[in-house]
Formats: sequence, structure tokens, C-alpha cells
Amino acid sequence: MLRLITIIAILAMGCGNPSASNGLKQETANRDTLLSDTFKKKEVIANNISSEVDTAYSNTILSYKDSIDNQRKTLRKVNKSLEGSSEGGEAILYLSGKDTLQMNITFYGETGKSVYVLYLRNGHPVFYIGTTTFYSEPINISKDVKTDSTTVDKIILRNNAIVSWLQNGGKVKDKYEEKDQEIRDLYSEIQTLIK
Repeated sequence: MLRLITIIAILAMGCGNPSASNGLKQETANRDTLLSDTFKKKEVIANNISSEVDTAYSNTILSYKDSIDNQRKTLRKVNKSLEGSSEGGEAILYLSGKDTLQMNITFYGETGKSVYVLYLRNGHPVFYIGTTTFYSEPINISKDVKTDSTTVDKIILRNNAIVSWLQNGGKVKDKYEEKDQEIRDLYSEIQTLIK
């Protein structure tokens, strides 16, 4: 029996003070919580800074768009016919010297039309307005075709990537990569068609 008590005593001393062990666990948990909170705060600060930078950039682009709209009467205007859809289309380009500042593109179809306005800076789209209208029936059936639905996208771009996107007035938060690619493809197609 004495032997058993001695073994238990040795084991108890070897394990240390249970409350000290709990204190160490609590210190570790507190440190981990503090680190986690610190990283979360830094992430929030980074997101806020990114949001502020994006807002400042967006305001700059919207001012740039307004400036082009105000200068439109003084810019050289070029009209082109396009053959990129079933019913054709048209392009109106606004140029300053050799630089295209704005492209207004319309593609017509039997069941609707698409109108794209691209504002360009240094040869790259920075603001995009896409309006897609669907008719209630094919246009060849009736001359008084009614609009079934319309979708309006307003997108600010930086380096061919979306900074902000409004669709029918509401903010879009996903599918940016798909829309980025769609706009790049459209811009490439338009450049081919207007040559």
C-alpha cells in the first residue's frame, strides 16, 4: 500500500500544479485571441483603406466621364456601320486627336438590342455602361414592339478589372471575373469591327 501511495505522489508531483497548467492554457488562449483580434483589426483597416482608394479612384473616373460628356461637342465625331449582329449595328466614336475617348456602340437584333458606352483613358476602358433591352416579340412581327425587360450595367474599371459594378441601380458583389472577361472580349470585338 505504501508503494502505491509513493507512486501516486510521484505522479502527482510530475504532472505539476493543475491550476498552473490551466493558467498556462488561459495565457495561451488569451494570446491567441489577442493575435486573432489584431489580425482582424488590421484586415478591417486594410479593407477600409482599399475601399477608400477604390472610392477615390471611382470619383476620379466619374469626373473624367463628366469631363468627356461636357467636351463632346468639341470632340471629333466618327460614325461607322457595324456588321456584328443579326440586324447590324452602329458605332459613334468621339476622338481628341488620335485618341478615342468614348465609344457608343449599338447592336440590333430581332428580339432586342444592346447599347454599350465605353469611356477610354490611355486606350483602355475605364467606365462602361451596357444597356440590354429585350422585346416582347421579334421586331419583324410588329412595328409596335414593346420592351419586355431592360438591364443596365454601370462599371468602373482599373487595369481591365472591375472596381465597382451597379446593375439596375443595385451593387453587384460577385461574378467580377466573368464580367471583366466579357468587357475585354467586347472591347476587342469592337476594335476589330471599327477598323
